[in-house]
Amino acid sequence: MSSQTVALPAPVERAAGWLVAARNHLVAVRPLHVLSTLVAVQWAAVLALAVTVRHNGWLYYAGGDQLWHYTGAYLMAHGHLPPTFVGYGWSILLLPIAPLAGPNLVSALPVIVLFDTLVLLPVALLCVYGIASRIAGRLFGYWAAAVWIAVPYLGIAFVEPGYHQKWTELTVPQFVGLTPGVDFPSTVALLVSAYFCLRVLDSARWYDGAVAGLAAGYSIAIKPSNAIFLFAPAVLLLVLRWRAAIPFALALAPSLLTLVLWKYRGLGELAASPAPTVRLAGGAGDLFSRINGTQLNNWNHLHDVLLALREHFWIARVIEWLPIAGAVALLIRTRRGFLLIGAWFAAYLLVKATYIHASVDDASFFRIVMPGFPAFVILAAAVVLLVPGVRARPAPAPARDRDRRLTVALATAFAVFAVAPLAVVAAVTPLHDGGRDALRVNASEVPVSPAIAPVASAEGNAVRLSWRSQRTAPAGVFYTVLRTKLPNGGVGCAPKLNNSSQDCRLYVEAPASTRSTSYVDRPGPGSWTYRIGVSANWLDDFGLGDVYVVSRPVAVTVR
Repeated sequence: MSSQTVALPAPVERAAGWLVAARNHLVAVRPLHVLSTLVAVQWAAVLALAVTVRHNGWLYYAGGDQLWHYTGAYLMAHGHLPPTFVGYGWSILLLPIAPLAGPNLVSALPVIVLFDTLVLLPVALLCVYGIASRIAGRLFGYWAAAVWIAVPYLGIAFVEPGYHQKWTELTVPQFVGLTPGVDFPSTVALLVSAYFCLRVLDSARWYDGAVAGLAAGYSIAIKPSNAIFLFAPAVLLLVLRWRAAIPFALALAPSLLTLVLWKYRGLGELAASPAPTVRLAGGAGDLFSRINGTQLNNWNHLHDVLLALREHFWIARVIEWLPIAGAVALLIRTRRGFLLIGAWFAAYLLVKATYIHASVDDASFFRIVMPGFPAFVILAAAVVLLVPGVRARPAPAPARDRDRRLTVALATAFAVFAVAPLAVVAAVTPLHDGGRDALRVNASEVPVSPAIAPVASAEGNAVRLSWRSQRTAPAGVFYTVLRTKLPNGGVGCAPKLNNSSQDCRLYVEAPASTRSTSYVDRPGPGSWTYRIGVSANWLDDFGLGDVYVVSRPVAVTVR
C-alpha cells in the first residue's frame, strides 16, 4: 500500500517560497542595519504623532506626578530635600536641568522630551529586540520590535469612536515619551533589567547580573511601585541560575537604601505618604507594603477593567486572548521566556489591574500599568510561536568583551545611578521654609518664584493687581489669580515628624485666569492675600491644567 504526496495549491507554494526567501534575506542582513531601520521608523511615527495630536507647544497631556518630580529636582539643586511623596530617581536625572531651566517645568520640556524620544525610546526598542532574540532568535527579535512600535498606533484603529480622543491624545503620547512623566523612563529601566537578566543566563558573568539589578533598582527609585517587577527576575534567576541572583541583589541594594533614606528624611517615616496611625516599624518591607496597600486593590475592579475594555475596544476579546496564547507559546517553546515574561505580566496584572484608581474610562489605567506593557507586547508577539514547526532558537551567547572595559562601564553606571543619588539625598537639607520656597497647590508641589513679583493696591472697593510676564517659548502659559482671607496667607504646614521636610499647603480660591499681566478684582471688604500662579496645560485652556509655579504673597486691605 502506498501513499502519494499531497501537493499544495500553486499560489500557496509561491507565497511560501516568498516567505522563505524573505526570511533568508533578512537573516543575511546585519542586525545593525535592521535595527537602525526600525529606530528610524519609530522616530518617524513619533514625529507624525507629535504634529497631529492636539498639544500646546512642547506640552502634551501628562497625567502623572511630573510636577512633584521637577519641583524635587529644583529644590535639591538649591540644597533642599522636598517632602518625598514620590520616588527620587527622576528628580536626580533632572537635577542638572532644573537650575538652568528655572522653577517652571514648561521651560525644561524640550530637553526632557528630546531625552525621552531620542535616547530612551531607542533604548527601549533595542531592549525589546534583545529580550525577544534571547528567547527565540533574531527573527523573533525583529518581529517583537516591530510589534512594540506598532501596538500604540494600532490601538487608534481598534478603539470605538467615543474613546478615540482618550487613546490618541491622553494615552499614546505617554507611551512614546512625549511627556515629562515618570512612567515611561521607569518602563525603559525595567526593559534594561529584563534584557540583562536573560544575558546572564548565557554568559554566566557577574557583570550582567549586576547591571540587571542596578537597572531594576533605579526603576524602583523612579517609581517605587515597580518593586513588584522583582518577582519576575526572582523567578527566572532562582529557577535557572540562582548564583546570578547574588550580584543582582547586591547591585539592587544601593537604590533601595537610598529610597529608604529619601523617604525617612523627607517624610519622617518609611511610607508612600505619612499616616498618623502608622509609625516606622517594618523597614523597607513596610515601605513597599505601604506603597501598594491591600486596601487599594480589589479583585472586582479587575472585572470592571475587562468590561471597560470591551466597551471601548472592539477587539477586546483579542486583547484578552493574546497574552494567554503568548504565555502558552512561551511555556511550550522556551522556559526562560515563560518564567521572565509570564511572571512580569502576571505581577502587573494582579497588582496594578486590581488597583481601584486605575480606570479605563479616564485612561489612567494605561499609564498606571505602563511598566507591564513590554511584557504584554512580547506575549502578543509570541503567539507566532504556536505555529506548527516554529522553534525557539535563542541568539548565540554574547562575545566575551574585555573585562577591563566592562569594569569601567559598570563602575561609571554604578557611580551615576547608585553613588551619586545616595550622596545627594544624604547631603541636602530637609526643607524647613514655612512655604517660602515650595508649596502644595491643589495636588502638586510647586516652586515659589520671586520673579513673578506681584503688586497689589486697593482702589475703592477694587484691588488692582500687576505682575511680571512669565511667557515661555516651549508652551503657552496663562496666569491664575489666587486669593484668600485665611491667616498666614492661607499657608498651612503639617508638623515635622523626626525632623522631616515640611509639607506646606496653600488654601486659596481662584477667582480668575488671564493671559494679561494685570487684573482688577473686587473681593469685598477685608484683608486679602494674593498670589499669581503660572499655569499651563496641553490644550492651553483656562478651565484645565495645573499651576506650575506660584508667586510670593502680596497683602492688601479693602475698606
